[in-house]
Amino acid sequence: MLRESEARDRAAFIELFASPEVGTYIGGPRPRDEVERVLPETPERRPGLFVVELDGAMIGTIELNRRDAERRSHVRPDAGEAELGYLFLPQAWGRGYAAEACAAALGWFADALPGEPVVLCTRTANERSMRLAAKLGFTEARRYEAWGAEQWMGVWSPVMFFAVLQEGR
Repeated sequence: MLRESEARDRAAFIELFASPEVGTYIGGPRPRDEVERVLPETPERRPGLFVVELDGAMIGTIELNRRDAERRSHVRPDAGEAELGYLFLPQAWGRGYAAEACAAALGWFADALPGEPVVLCTRTANERSMRLAAKLGFTEARRYEAWGAEQWMGVWSPVMFFAVLQEGR
């Protein structure tokens, strides 16, 4: 289930941001005491930021944000494309939760902003994320070097998303 963040999610956010496994491909984990100090009692709430819940507990987050013009790669000349981001606790990996939750978030986005593409960027070394991108229907737009590693940018089109949904019926 996707929902807004709540105060009860704070401990899971701390675990997520301090996890060495989660931090592997995003610059490393943050020190737990630092996360505890800077994370507000009620984590941020805004459109496009979702908590992924399973059996009443947070297992991850999904974000759909507009990319800044300063970011390295873009698919639109005005650089305002939406970007999908996700983080899941290690105990939720490999069970299909990320695919299900990301597909739901992309469906929400396609309903809210019909025709808008979404990009996803990940390190090419992050095999799980690369498989998820393919499963969600992202197609490679480019590869580039950033943060000392090869990055992959994929593009998702809501038109293709709904065509896949129609085929599955």
